[in-house]
Amino acid sequence: MSENNVDFTFVIPNTRWHRDGNGRYWNHIPYPEGILTAVLRKNGFIVNHIDANVNDYSENELFEELSKKAGKVVGISALSVEYRDSVHKTFSIIKSARPYVKTVLGGVYPSISPEVAKKDENVDFIVISEGENRLLQLMNCLKNNQPFDDVDGLHYRVGKEWRHNPRKLEGNVNNLDDLPFPDYSDYNTSKLFNWRQKYTQNFQFRKLPMTIMMTSRGCVYKCTYCGAGKSGNPINDGIKQRTPNNVLDEIKYLVKEYGIKEIIFVDDSLLLPPDRIIKILKGITKLREEGTDLIWKSNNLDLRHVPMPGRVKVRGDDKDLLYWMKQSGCYQISISLESGSPETFKRMKRPTNLVHAVQRLQEIRKYGFEEVASNFIIGMPGDTWNDILTTFEFADKMVNHDKLLDYALFSIATPLPGTEMFETAMNMNFIPKSFKPENFYGFGKGVINTDEWTAEELQVKRAMEWDRINFPSSRPEHHKKLAKMLGITMEELKIWRQETRKNSGVQVRSADKTDETQPSRTSPDLTQITH
Repeated sequence: MSENNVDFTFVIPNTRWHRDGNGRYWNHIPYPEGILTAVLRKNGFIVNHIDANVNDYSENELFEELSKKAGKVVGISALSVEYRDSVHKTFSIIKSARPYVKTVLGGVYPSISPEVAKKDENVDFIVISEGENRLLQLMNCLKNNQPFDDVDGLHYRVGKEWRHNPRKLEGNVNNLDDLPFPDYSDYNTSKLFNWRQKYTQNFQFRKLPMTIMMTSRGCVYKCTYCGAGKSGNPINDGIKQRTPNNVLDEIKYLVKEYGIKEIIFVDDSLLLPPDRIIKILKGITKLREEGTDLIWKSNNLDLRHVPMPGRVKVRGDDKDLLYWMKQSGCYQISISLESGSPETFKRMKRPTNLVHAVQRLQEIRKYGFEEVASNFIIGMPGDTWNDILTTFEFADKMVNHDKLLDYALFSIATPLPGTEMFETAMNMNFIPKSFKPENFYGFGKGVINTDEWTAEELQVKRAMEWDRINFPSSRPEHHKKLAKMLGITMEELKIWRQETRKNSGVQVRSADKTDETQPSRTSPDLTQITH
């Protein structure tokens, strides 16, 4: 056991250790860890943290920190499957530094892919789904030397064998208002909340210090590509929402304790229902009127949750949602349109009406939002080349013709283990038989190959179209706007574009022109509604 009195140590892996070797870095605001910390401390446990990511520790440096500071139990919350490699490398270092500590893995990754996670012999326990009650149960069992049979949904190692307790809903948090606010008291918050990063496809923060918040959990949709979409998936047990007063109290707490000036909301369903979110936005507006220097944005707003023009959905208020978003300091709208092809929407199981989407974007512009971006996904199982080209054409129209979007981000559909999309791709033989879930690479490269297109072709096309659509030679002023939004200089933007094209597998002089041999096609019927 550790020589100190620490009961539990949270470790944040260094995301630069991802196996692709290109140093991709994702700064991780430890919001889940902050809440779990507060829960454990509230119940008498001593908790500390080692943040290898913000501090950019080498493997040796992390080893030294663990040797000095690791508690009796060491845990990692793995939000993304993409950084699985750095998570498991960290567990190896933990066991090397402290062979006798107990190790716990929780978060999205093990919740949707526990069988993959269990291949790591350095992991002793896996906590799936919501961790607040389940981790507390586990810690009490370890403290009191009790069996683990009643810990809801727990996977635990007995010798070389794994046992699994049935997951019951009583392990979930019924009332989110009961949770304490995140505790960051022993983190290096001067670094944690004040970082800027170049060469990401996400926009920079406008004000620092910044942090993330979640006002609800769950999603109403069942998109095939999402880890929360599959029926019975442990990371989506339905919509749960905090009350407006509770959300506003946390905002006040973050401003007072950490000087926060910008909040990034990470809810999957932030704008539902309109009554609730507008009460929150009115509260933020009041704080701003009282002198609080605060702005906000969300990187995954669902356009379908924005009221159609002329429709006021909030009782007793003649101002609509977009009005209050603007008044409360929302300066940027990032949405996920995902496709321009009605057929692709069907495969995604996304009920989307593109005519309504365009009308909502027009309304967003009417309210004066000058930074609007959207993500698109190409290469879903069953997609034709025509579906893929249709999406690029629609994105181009939105950015360069209608000017309803400022930026289009393109992702290649990646069959995430545990999703319906993964099962479909496997059943259709679109994934090589040699592929194993534990070899899942991440979201940067394609995996699916069909008779019409290959993963390599999508990578090249994605890079070229991203460049052509977002940085046309005819709109140099737009280049300047995006450079400002991305937080880089024009020279850095030029280098980034060149490297993106080069990394796609080809080198070209310019990506401003489309392939002239590409057959012309009629525009898609945007009136179609997919179900």
